[in-house]
Amino acid sequence: MKPFQTFYFTGYNFDPKTLKASFSYSFDHEINFTETIDFASNELNPISTIDTKIMSTLIFHLSLALGISYYKLYPTKNLVIETWQLNADQQSFRKTFYMQGLGEFLYTNKLSPEGLFNFIDGTQPSPQTLFHSHSSLPMIALGWGKDSLVSVESVKKLNIPFYTSTFGKDYYLHKVVGDAIWAPRLLMIRTMDSQLFALNAQWYYNGHVPISGIIAFVLTTAAYLYDYRYIIMSNEKSANEGNTILNGRDINHQRSKSYQFESDFNQYIKRYLSPDVEYFSLLRGMYEIKIAQNFAQYPQYFDLFSSCNNNFKIIENNKTTEHRRCGVCPKCAFVYTTLRPFLNDKDTHKIFGQELYNNVDLIPLYKELLGIDGIKPFECVGTNEEVSYAMYLYYKNIQDNWTLPTIIELFAREILPTFTPEHLLMLEKKLFTTTQKDTNIPTIFQSIVPL
Repeated sequence: MKPFQTFYFTGYNFDPKTLKASFSYSFDHEINFTETIDFASNELNPISTIDTKIMSTLIFHLSLALGISYYKLYPTKNLVIETWQLNADQQSFRKTFYMQGLGEFLYTNKLSPEGLFNFIDGTQPSPQTLFHSHSSLPMIALGWGKDSLVSVESVKKLNIPFYTSTFGKDYYLHKVVGDAIWAPRLLMIRTMDSQLFALNAQWYYNGHVPISGIIAFVLTTAAYLYDYRYIIMSNEKSANEGNTILNGRDINHQRSKSYQFESDFNQYIKRYLSPDVEYFSLLRGMYEIKIAQNFAQYPQYFDLFSSCNNNFKIIENNKTTEHRRCGVCPKCAFVYTTLRPFLNDKDTHKIFGQELYNNVDLIPLYKELLGIDGIKPFECVGTNEEVSYAMYLYYKNIQDNWTLPTIIELFAREILPTFTPEHLLMLEKKLFTTTQKDTNIPTIFQSIVPL
């Protein structure tokens, strides 16, 4: 692995005819990268006249977010922006975005953040032509999991038009879920430079990046091109809790899904991109277990949704919604646990195809999810308290059985004796009360927040 000295943001471009943007980066002006994002849509029409100054502002700020995927190959002390200059506030936001967004990456690769993330920029002030929204349309960021579908069903209660969006690749699951919603979907195709993967194969660093933060910039750019005002995410209260602490720093896999990032990004939008656009999570006041309880009311999605990051390749190759879950990853285990108290056996098998609580191989994983051993897995999973209380709710329904499932036996032995009536009441109130505190939900949407 050859060491590099400096990472460069070398440029960006946007073609108003094709709606394709390109972004260029380099290590030491020796290894160069270019990636593209295609903003053209088959289902939505862009605005008729595109202001090049506005797009230059948006694409510049987006380029700084996208660069994190290449910078992590070999984190250097200095990051040089060759195009424009950041002010002190923008410098602070970017350093935080990179340092905290790469917290898990640094932790897993045993790298120190000391001396890194020093942004050096040009002499000309960055473009700052803000845009205004002319509509009040909402855009719901769509994954293939249960949370965004709860947001979709909630917004439908307003009886107003809305869009959905996906970013990255045109995955089969996205299309299947999108077709079931009956709303126009904006698909933004990201094509990353193949050299990134080639260098990964040469043992350059790899790991987690704050993808939700990147998507936040992508959707703000698209908000101008397709004239929508509200960017609706489906990030929950659980995302605020980190996985571990390292040298006094909170390491949070879901940092760019947290309320802190949401608030910081909202301020950034208002100051440097658009005074009108609102970026928020409709589910921010809820824990995952409460979202699961709400999702259990929508059986029309049981055959479609997936919360597994492992099996999407199988689905993509076979073009089928079968085998949507591997059944052994942290997300599968967590989603199973939070849904299990609210589903009957038939629906559980319909969704998961098996009873995960009978799998003895999952004992080490469930010990992490319960907080018995290790740390909370580096995945989009909820808190130890949610896992414990979800198991308690399920245990109450089956405790008279002669034989408890293996994982529930673990819970009954290790966790249940620590519960007091007072503690259970506290957990119920905490985990199932939807709050408006520490949320950025606009007034128009507050009435549809799931209760």
